[in-house]
Amino acid sequence: MSHAVEQELRRIRSMPYGTARIAAAEQTARRLDAEGPREHLAEALLDLVEAYTFAGEGAKSFVVFARALRLWDESPELFDAGDERNLFWEFKWIASDLPEYPQISPAQAEAFLADMERRFEVAGHGTSTVRMSRFRWAWHTGAADAEAARLLWITGLRDEFEDCRACTIGQQVEYFTETGRWDEAVALGLTQDSSCNLEPTRTHHSVALAALLSGDSERAVASYRLARATLDGGEGDFSTEQGQAFELLARGGHLDRALRHLRADCPELLTDGASPLLRLRFLISVLAGLSANLDAASRETGLRRPHPGLETVGGLHAWVREEAERLASEFDARNGTAYYADAVVSALSATPCERALDFGGATGSVAVGPGDSGTAEAEAGAASGAGSAPGTPAPDTDAGHPARTDGDGDSPPAFVAADASGVDRFERAETLARLRAYSEAVREYAEASTAFAAEGWIARAGLAAAEAAQCASLDHDDAAAHRWFTRAVQLLRSGGGEAETLVAVLTAWAPVASRMDDPAPHATAVDAVLAEHGDPEEARADLAEALAERLAAERSRRRATLRDTLARAIASADPERLPGGLDTGRAISEALLAGTEYAQLGLIADAAHAFWLAGRLQRNEGDAAGAQWALESAFEGFTVAGRRDDRARAAGELIELLRATDQGALADRVTSQLTD
Repeated sequence: MSHAVEQELRRIRSMPYGTARIAAAEQTARRLDAEGPREHLAEALLDLVEAYTFAGEGAKSFVVFARALRLWDESPELFDAGDERNLFWEFKWIASDLPEYPQISPAQAEAFLADMERRFEVAGHGTSTVRMSRFRWAWHTGAADAEAARLLWITGLRDEFEDCRACTIGQQVEYFTETGRWDEAVALGLTQDSSCNLEPTRTHHSVALAALLSGDSERAVASYRLARATLDGGEGDFSTEQGQAFELLARGGHLDRALRHLRADCPELLTDGASPLLRLRFLISVLAGLSANLDAASRETGLRRPHPGLETVGGLHAWVREEAERLASEFDARNGTAYYADAVVSALSATPCERALDFGGATGSVAVGPGDSGTAEAEAGAASGAGSAPGTPAPDTDAGHPARTDGDGDSPPAFVAADASGVDRFERAETLARLRAYSEAVREYAEASTAFAAEGWIARAGLAAAEAAQCASLDHDDAAAHRWFTRAVQLLRSGGGEAETLVAVLTAWAPVASRMDDPAPHATAVDAVLAEHGDPEEARADLAEALAERLAAERSRRRATLRDTLARAIASADPERLPGGLDTGRAISEALLAGTEYAQLGLIADAAHAFWLAGRLQRNEGDAAGAQWALESAFEGFTVAGRRDDRARAAGELIELLRATDQGALADRVTSQLTD
């Protein structure tokens, strides 16, 4: 029994944070509390605290942690050395959450911190983490003694429960930035030399904003690039940093880029922060960025949710202000200060910085013949490079690019004459891309595309344009990438480019079109190419059986990929910005068909992804039965494919649906399967 429970707990800890992990941890903790074996109860309770904390459900962790403390008081023998360390380590997680909920009073917080200090001393542990927790409470409540609390923390003895060096620096840099001590923030931030699940990303974001506000635009750009490069999608909450990024871009002369960042990277934070305070701090940064751009009040934001009226900068500003003022009043009433009201007033008076941020960029043109030309001027873009959708065969890549020509990647490219051939230009661009000099590579790929077109190689011109688009995307220049992807597809189609290449380019274009809030050109192109991929049986005529079967399978896979890409493009777009016939119903239909075709080809993981998308869309449309079937199919597919993290995430959505439709028993059975 004990060995089986150990395995069960290990399986839970291997799950990604989210609904499924919480459900499994809750189920196991309840069973152990009721039935035993009790020697694993402490471990299960602490695992549940972790599951809540890192899934944005910190408020639920208070009760469970209190239960763990009672168990420690009543039966300390149930805690082995590892359990005891985790208990005291998680103390600071709970302490850090105290200021983030306005319903927790100062008296309650002080009682918790006093009890925390007493328990650390009784157990013979150092109290550095207690001092840090007191500083965080003082900082986030706007207390007058916040600076004294910080100095008391950092000048005291460190111990085994202290945060890592990276976080010790990062917290202070964020504090200095928020309180207007920008030069100190930059100076301390530049000493950051460590990493963890939060760092150095947090430090780089704070330094970027502090540098901008202190007038050092070059440092701001460099730190922002470092922040984006280190944001790897791992565990950790970066809502404050996402707000800082929006403020930096908006106040730094790149409002369109800031809006793309908001749409693509963090729209949910407008309404659903991991805690009320984290949401408020995000909103204050967004408010500052918008306030600096009220001369563009009529500009479209690309946002249609969560409420009507957010379609323009002015409308979004009014809504964010109202939400921020409401939350600020709740926290200031609890804190007995005007800290957040003052922060809102400061945000409302924010102005653009004197010098716009210079992110560089690329310029190029491509011509396919007299009277038919296109350009791709540089505009700043926000998000990370384009990826590929399930089912898309990954080309040979180097830093995200299709296969490169051979060459010395450590040597700078040779000079290329102005009248060089397309091949020469393309080879130089390949070398630049290998060196990750993406902005320069875009220019050379653009020139190569122009040269190829002039030489009559239209498909090659399209391939060079696609490379320019991919490099622009990796250079965070979505506007240029969007233009080049548009042009690449035009050239590949008119020049008879390979079907496999065309499908891959359409797939890579999808996230860029979504971030640009301009889905129609991409979705229309995918729909047109999909229409050209008829029944795979058509490929069998006059061919040997084995070859015919292979070609039919390739055609079927391309068609499934196009279906999946089209479904995702429609799902991520505002329906009003798409042509007729490309609506949610079409997206659901294409996703289900893609899942079926992928499954028939034996591409089970890709099929599961497609069914997962269909289930989400069906649930949003109120089709609970259809959503349940699709999510169950996704769960089963990920199980067969051995995709444990995706399986857990899909299971989480299925569990939520089952609970919402009064199928608690079935939800419990799904949860049990996660730990079998």
